[in-house]
Amino acid sequence: MTADPIRFPFVRRRGPLALIGVSSAVPTPPLMATGWLGQAQRDALDRVLSKLSTEPAFRVLLIHHPLRSGSRHKRLTDSDELLALVKRHGVELILHGHDHVHSTMWFDGPNGRIPAIGAPSASAIAHGHYPAAAYNLFSIERDAAAWRCEQVVRGFGDDVRLHELRRVQLL
Repeated sequence: MTADPIRFPFVRRRGPLALIGVSSAVPTPPLMATGWLGQAQRDALDRVLSKLSTEPAFRVLLIHHPLRSGSRHKRLTDSDELLALVKRHGVELILHGHDHVHSTMWFDGPNGRIPAIGAPSASAIAHGHYPAAAYNLFSIERDAAAWRCEQVVRGFGDDVRLHELRRVQLL
C-alpha cells in the first residue's frame, strides 16, 4: 500500500490559522537553484486564496523560494505571477527559506502591505554572511476586526547561547 502523494497547494487549518503550502521545487541544471510554481499550481492557488479571502482566517503562505531575489540562479522564476495572486487575494504572512539569511520583505496586498519573512538555517554555524542557527516564533491574535502578529527571532549569539535577537510587531 502506498501513501497518497502530497498535492500542492495544500491547506492545513489550526483554528483560525490557515497554512497554505506551495511547492517551488523543480529539477534544475547544475549550479542552478531556481524554482517555480507553474500554471496549474498557480491556478489551484488562485482558487484556494479566493475561497479563504471570504473567511475570518489568518492566512500564511509557505514557500521555499523568496518572492524576490537579486540572484538570477537562485530565484523564483514565476514570482511576478505569484505576487499578482497575492496582491489580488491577500494573505497575512508569507514564510520562506532558501537564502539561509534573516530577511523581511513587504509586498502589496488588497488591504495593505504583507510581510514576507525569510529564515536562516536552524542548524548552521555562522560563516561569511550566513548567520548562526536561528528561528522565528510568531504570536498571532485577533484584535477586534484586525489581526495582530508579532515576530520573535531567537538564535545563537557569540557566546554560543540561545538569545532573543529581536522582536517585531508585523501587523
